Amino acid sequence: MPAFEGKDGMPFWQDLMTTNVLKSTHFYSNVFGWEIVDGTARKDGLPVAGLVSGKADGWVTSFMGGGEVEKLGGRILSADDELTLCEDPSGGLFGLMDPEERFVAAGEPGVPVWYELVTTDQATIDFYGDLFDWEIREEDGYFLAFEDGAPFLGMYVGEAASWVSYFGVEDLEAACKAVEAHGGTVLVGPGQGAFGPMAGIADPNGAQCFIVEVDVPTFEEISEADSVL
Repeated sequence: MPAFEGKDGMPFWQDLMTTNVLKSTHFYSNVFGWEIVDGTARKDGLPVAGLVSGKADGWVTSFMGGGEVEKLGGRILSADDELTLCEDPSGGLFGLMDPEERFVAAGEPGVPVWYELVTTDQATIDFYGDLFDWEIREEDGYFLAFEDGAPFLGMYVGEAASWVSYFGVEDLEAACKAVEAHGGTVLVGPGQGAFGPMAGIADPNGAQCFIVEVDVPTFEEISEADSVL
């Protein structure tokens, strides 16, 4: 699996907060092909997500680096050596991390391919832009954050306040069948979306994300990515 070196301000990690770790482990192992041991999900040996027992179900996206959360209007909810859990001005949860290893998997089956913020006001979009020093461009009410000329996440104003993860799958139809076979629900689609064939799903405990059909990386792409490790 190819890995890429992340930079400050970019999404680095995602934790699934779950009320039933065993049920979540079974579901994601079968839908995404993850190997989950001691709360860490791996795809082809590379860590891609965490599973954390909690009182609610949902995904929390964490970013590398970050500025002064409270000065900009956010809140710090908790902090330890690995993760600072924060709340943005609209009430959306996110994390800050400063990992020693900054290599991430992205853009292929079984790993994140896109991140999206839904927030209740544009001020929260400005909050993230200031916090991470993002270059943000807007088109028809959709905001994109750019790094080196390429977009890496999207944001828009809606009725909720949360980060949404998009995970790649090799075959959307087969993935949707696996979702339902293992206790999940297909909420939206499957159909053609902005990123290709995609669907919105919920796991057996109610945590939601999107799945997107993506290509399996070629040998050349894997070799090029591995050369930076």
